[in-house]
Amino acid sequence: MNDVLELAKAYLESTNTIVFLTGKAGTGKTTFLQHLRLTSKKKLALAAPTGVAAINAGGMTLHSLFQMPFGPLVPGGDSRPELKYNQEKKDLLANLELLVIDEISMVRPDVLDQVDLILRNLKGSSHPFGGVQLLLIGDPAQLSPIIRDEEWAILRTYYASPYFFSSQVLQKAPFVRIELEHVYRQKDEDFVAILNEVRNQQISTESLQKLNQRYVAGFRPMDEPYITLTTHNSRARQINQEFIGGLEGDEVEFTATIRGDFPKDGYPTETSLKVKVGAQVMFVKNDSSAGKLFYNGKIGKVIKIDGDSVVVECGSGQEITVQAMEWNNVKYEIEGEQISETNAGSFAQLPLKLAWAITIHKSQGLTFDRAIIDVSGAFAHGQAYVALSRCRNLSGMVLREPMNAANLIGDPAVSKFNEQARSLRPDQKTLARDIGRYHQYLLTDLFNFNPLKEKVDGFEIMLPEPEVSIYPVSEKFIRKIAPEKVSDAAGYFHQKLKAIIGNLHRQLPEIIGKSKDKAGKADALLNWLMNRLALMEYFSKNPFNADEYLLLKKLKRDGAVSYVEQLNARPNEKLFRALLEWRESKAAEQKIMPNMVLSEQTLAAIAEKLPALLRSLSAIKGVGPQKANLYGPELIILIRNYQQEASGTPEQHALF
Repeated sequence: MNDVLELAKAYLESTNTIVFLTGKAGTGKTTFLQHLRLTSKKKLALAAPTGVAAINAGGMTLHSLFQMPFGPLVPGGDSRPELKYNQEKKDLLANLELLVIDEISMVRPDVLDQVDLILRNLKGSSHPFGGVQLLLIGDPAQLSPIIRDEEWAILRTYYASPYFFSSQVLQKAPFVRIELEHVYRQKDEDFVAILNEVRNQQISTESLQKLNQRYVAGFRPMDEPYITLTTHNSRARQINQEFIGGLEGDEVEFTATIRGDFPKDGYPTETSLKVKVGAQVMFVKNDSSAGKLFYNGKIGKVIKIDGDSVVVECGSGQEITVQAMEWNNVKYEIEGEQISETNAGSFAQLPLKLAWAITIHKSQGLTFDRAIIDVSGAFAHGQAYVALSRCRNLSGMVLREPMNAANLIGDPAVSKFNEQARSLRPDQKTLARDIGRYHQYLLTDLFNFNPLKEKVDGFEIMLPEPEVSIYPVSEKFIRKIAPEKVSDAAGYFHQKLKAIIGNLHRQLPEIIGKSKDKAGKADALLNWLMNRLALMEYFSKNPFNADEYLLLKKLKRDGAVSYVEQLNARPNEKLFRALLEWRESKAAEQKIMPNMVLSEQTLAAIAEKLPALLRSLSAIKGVGPQKANLYGPELIILIRNYQQEASGTPEQHALF
């Protein structure tokens, strides 16, 4: 990992400063993001502005995560949009420590201000985004926000531009800009220099001439697979239909299987995919097997269709047998105070789409060896740069029409921001400063009891103490924190919380009765109190340390009474616990998040239904054929061992 990436990593591990991670196309922003997901010690959520971007990144759309409407969101005032959230959503966002937003260039400023408002309200904090760290990933020189004229007519009163950097929160909040500069996609230095000029909206006559040397009148590819990048969906569809219509033979249709909640704007390919032998196709997913035979954007030709599989030739005689693969729609859930990923739905289809043409918008993040660039109809900032930067080199690029400066549409607001933001580049000195600020923030967070105010809702009659001995004392201490008094203050709150928890346990069973709603609220309240009690006990005996504080916050604490579990015990609880342990082991082995193996809800369904065969396992929501084949034999063995232990009699059955 180079020095720039090490600095970004240090900022994300040791501060809560907002980080804007940018860089030219092909500098490794996506790779850094995937590494962060697997290694971050913070409770994080990943979001993106569009469905496709969210699915590709393995997160949710911003609008879904924060339940925001799609229209203009006028800033200011004292609105409380989070009041409509259910308790699980409130707890999820209140426990968030790091919010990653990919493709930030496409996010409107009002959306970012709304996220700031919601997190400040839920965290009970005046810090930007309630103290949650934001990692904003993207390049403003690429695709811009989609905003209609009537929407901008409303928002222009509040914002200087339609870009995220014009948000009111980023005008006030300190942030750092870290730019990745090493380009991995292109090796040709002349081509990289041309792309830099296009990105900076300052292309020279000489560079334009070099680009236009790639214009070939009436070019039609012969044997080599070229893909056309064009500005409009209708043009891409027309090209694909013309080419597939010119092939002999019958079309074969493959229908996607969609389970649960999977947004239409996140479909990675067609639900009804029609292909022929000879069709040029593009893979739309990375090969997760050890062979790594294909990647998102790899182009080939269909040479055989056999039942539910397709054989694709990808040059040099490489033949890949392709079957349906599964995409998951991630949803975040809160377990205690831990944030976990779960599978809200799935989309299973051949990981292919017709690839004689694709829109520039959908080519974002892809790399092509050979491409025909058609930007004669460019209508938005960044389109030409995105299209050109998809190519590995000049020799693999052909222009449909000669380019001129008018095709290279840029936005002066982006140029101005990039120029100003260069002064925000951090170094080791600013890192040390921001680590100190984060330490101070975490210290105030330890004594912040505002989240308790919402959790006691409905139990106030049982808890008169906080109004007298918790809230006013903590607010006074936070206003003027004295480091030498932290241990004494933690000892004081430890004693108060211990007494409150004891009173709750004595009174709660009678108040809850058989109400699962009250049981859930009681569990959330007690979970928060028990976690805070443990923190206060530790720091009453030990000096405050930021790393230890974060580690202690993440620990799961056993032994607390769960009123929900008492009312709603799962069938075959012992098997369910064994399945959870198996999932943790499998996730560690595959170096993925546990919920990317199977969600807790799916494991609970498996424990309840006790499937004896792979086909019955496959039918359970959240499993499907692909995961049944991948994990089924191990799961069936676990189920049989549980049944044999329960009955005391060994049995033998076929897996299928």
